[in-house]
Amino acid sequence: MSQRYSMAVIIGVAAATGLVLGRRAAAVGAPGSPGQASPSAAASSPIAHDDDEPDEGHSPASGDNPYDDNAPGHAPAPLRQQVILQDGMLRLPGGRFTMGSANPHAPVNERPPRTVTLPPFWIDRTEVSVGAYRACVDAAACARPARASSACTFDAGDPELPVSCVHWRDADAYCRYAGKRLPTEREWEYAARGNYATPFPWGMQPTCAFAITLISEQSARSCAPRPGRVGSHPGGASTFGVQDMSGNVEEWTADWYVESLGPGPAPRAGAAHVLRGGGWLSPPSASRTTSRNWGSALEAGPNVGFRCAKDSSE
Repeated sequence: MSQRYSMAVIIGVAAATGLVLGRRAAAVGAPGSPGQASPSAAASSPIAHDDDEPDEGHSPASGDNPYDDNAPGHAPAPLRQQVILQDGMLRLPGGRFTMGSANPHAPVNERPPRTVTLPPFWIDRTEVSVGAYRACVDAAACARPARASSACTFDAGDPELPVSCVHWRDADAYCRYAGKRLPTEREWEYAARGNYATPFPWGMQPTCAFAITLISEQSARSCAPRPGRVGSHPGGASTFGVQDMSGNVEEWTADWYVESLGPGPAPRAGAAHVLRGGGWLSPPSASRTTSRNWGSALEAGPNVGFRCAKDSSE
């Protein structure tokens, strides 16, 4: 869970939860510093929430999204585009779009913005649910998620929750089992923002009504005591209708992580894979359409899930 936590909160929560993930250290510093350490940095602990669930309509205070590319109200809200829905997947048209952030205060791993061209592709409308993943486990094609935390969803008794506590290799195995693949990082960002330069899939401001994240940058309290059922925040959908692209669980992508993505192809090897979108234990700034995070082969925490994609045959 990256991006500007107070060190006191991190230490206090780590002591309270006893949870340690194989992850990067949270960055603390002035605006303009990277929002996370490199994959070779020391690991950090997850941020927990209070047991009391706040009102779902609560909007975090101004300043909770320190990397806005536009002043509030000065950018048009994304218009919903009509795309094909089939077997739980949306067919996105592809084309040219701008990936990354032009804001000088954004973490360096989001800059500079660059033009990317994608062919049409399919992506899951929602994150992979516990029920869908359980079918893969029952077919002996997927590993049962390790119970790394009491907050892991696989044994929570609700098949509509997003599956969490899955390693990258397990997410990759599920997508292959389903005849799909993990989305590339470029596909993921396009699905989250399309051609709109908005920080969140729905527009400019973070809100608990549209996504389950930490309530604010300074709080260790989440919008909800656990992730929501997949697709349960339709107001937070992207311009294409892709749901839960911000918050709930951060999502594995197919790509290896590098600090800066150039115009060329994605790296063919690395030390960690890219995570996108933030989760219920991530602050709003780490849950934006351009936020980039990473997880090692050991990562399998309660904030981590995934969705699948596939090529378009048309």
